[in-house]
Amino acid sequence: MKKTIADIITDKIKKGDITMRSKFSIWAEKLGLNGVMMMLIGFLIIIAGFIFYWIKSNNDLLFSGYGRYGLFSFVQSFPYTLSIIFIALFLFLITIFRKFDFSYKKPFLMILIFILVGALVMGWVSTKQSIGQRFYQQKGRMLHMGEMNNTNTVSGIVTLINQSIVTIRDENNKQIIIQTGSTTHFPFGKPMVNDLIRSVGYWNGTVFHAIGIRTFDDTDPSTLGPGMMRGGGQGRGRNSSISNE
Repeated sequence: MKKTIADIITDKIKKGDITMRSKFSIWAEKLGLNGVMMMLIGFLIIIAGFIFYWIKSNNDLLFSGYGRYGLFSFVQSFPYTLSIIFIALFLFLITIFRKFDFSYKKPFLMILIFILVGALVMGWVSTKQSIGQRFYQQKGRMLHMGEMNNTNTVSGIVTLINQSIVTIRDENNKQIIIQTGSTTHFPFGKPMVNDLIRSVGYWNGTVFHAIGIRTFDDTDPSTLGPGMMRGGGQGRGRNSSISNE
């Protein structure tokens, strides 16, 4: 007598080739994978938010008249590590996503594009909300996302201002002397002692010549300091002893 499909399956179950699973274990696996997926999507949104936060906090490097020095600093300091983590998590999400049967019922590529675009949009939107701004500002400062030191950029706390000389202390407690001049840009207002600043320019021996100085405002969760200008000159003047003579 010819065996039916049901008989063949029954024989395989008896031989142990097929293991029976309860509905609970199946649903538990799906819920677990769903939970992992949601967690990964949440991480993608947060990482995208950090990247957009960094771009927003450092767009003065491109648009405040720093020229090639600002462009070089932007490229050198871009959070490539976060971008790599974002890509890695998205690839991991694709791997998990393939385990779900609904991915075969809908256009797989369209779903992935929807998730990717959705994560980027939600990350961008989160930087516009006060809660998100405070979160990214707090965690960003811990990661030193607003501060950077490279060939064309120095940052730190202002410890002394003497006419056109600004002295700062960086995160390594190293003292840096910054020389300002009549052409130095202050797109976020002139700094005062104890302000956190970032200067773009170039080194001349042991002195850093400032093309521009960005002042970070702790009272503004969006990290956009006072006196931001559209055109790249000086912003509204904060009381300061800097003299560009």
